[in-house]
Amino acid sequence: MRDDENMEELADDIGEIGDAKEHIDLTPKQEMTPRRTMESIQRSLAPTAKLQTFTISDSTLKNIAAISRVAETQQATVASAMKPLLDVQSAWHKQFVVINSDIFKSLDLTQASLNLVASQLTGNTDFGIAQSAAKFAAHQTTWLKGIGPAIAAMHAAFYPPNLRSIESLQFEEVEQIVMVDGIPLYGLPRAATAEALIRADGASKRRDILGRRWKTISADCRTAVEGCTSGAVAPYISFAVAALDALDAGHTEAAQALAGSLVDAILNSYFGKNRTKYTPDRKGKRTKDAYDEFSVRQFIAFAPLWQTYQQFFVTDGDKVPTTFSRNATAHTVSPRQFSRRNALQGLMVACSLLYRLDEEAAIAESDESTMADGASESR
Repeated sequence: MRDDENMEELADDIGEIGDAKEHIDLTPKQEMTPRRTMESIQRSLAPTAKLQTFTISDSTLKNIAAISRVAETQQATVASAMKPLLDVQSAWHKQFVVINSDIFKSLDLTQASLNLVASQLTGNTDFGIAQSAAKFAAHQTTWLKGIGPAIAAMHAAFYPPNLRSIESLQFEEVEQIVMVDGIPLYGLPRAATAEALIRADGASKRRDILGRRWKTISADCRTAVEGCTSGAVAPYISFAVAALDALDAGHTEAAQALAGSLVDAILNSYFGKNRTKYTPDRKGKRTKDAYDEFSVRQFIAFAPLWQTYQQFFVTDGDKVPTTFSRNATAHTVSPRQFSRRNALQGLMVACSLLYRLDEEAAIAESDESTMADGASESR
């Protein structure tokens, strides 16, 4: 049935080509010949042009959608991968170039000649389509076998290194943790802990993981900041290490207070006056639309700021939050806010931001070096 539909579409396409040419009146007998030709082509193709069908899983399609913010270079990679398929389709289409109204332009064309043309046309088209169909199926199989892993690899590359080994990772899962819970996942913690947070059933379970694995997460934070080498983040590294030392030594309140100040200093330094675009306002009217401008990796790195800066005003009678809040850390002293879990979460935010900013600085320095080398060579 599908082959019949394809042939009907093909006939429509041929009809459109014919309509574009000069109109020629044919006798009823002449009109029957091309119709019989098309019927013959259809019968010839029916048993030979059965193409394999292929499907891409829903998870792969979701992953493709999740990476809607693909850079132009990555889009070009996909376009390049699709070229063999498009080339085959083009070759297939060329088999029908001869089937147009040109063969009917001469009114002096005899019935015998018309029958001969029709006979040759049927045979040649059948042979050409069979070959093209086989080539198309082979190319389609090869292309789809290669594009699946390529898409998976490209999808993984959008995540920071600590998330890339997590199988079947969905962006929505990451978004829930970094934006809604305010728990960082960019560059830290290690893959096993990150996966545990992602697979945990709800915010309460994720908080339990922070409580149970605080030592290894603290170590991951230390590894992240001690690996930073750019001048852009150098002023903050010693303070991050001091806060981690305080946490490891059991000085929870001191660690959290320093973490809160560190996060605020990084935010002001990086975003400047635009910082308000990425934090809630007092009346709760500001949206998270500004985060839509980020790439996937930027979003993962900066999204925890939204929850970190949830508004808290003692004068408004706001209840002291039990999850990490920079504002509550700065403007109140309460056991509801100051805790080891919150100190750890605050340090995760600070260290994850430093890890991301160090990456950006390294890329910028590399680009400047490349431009300088190019300028020297052109002299």
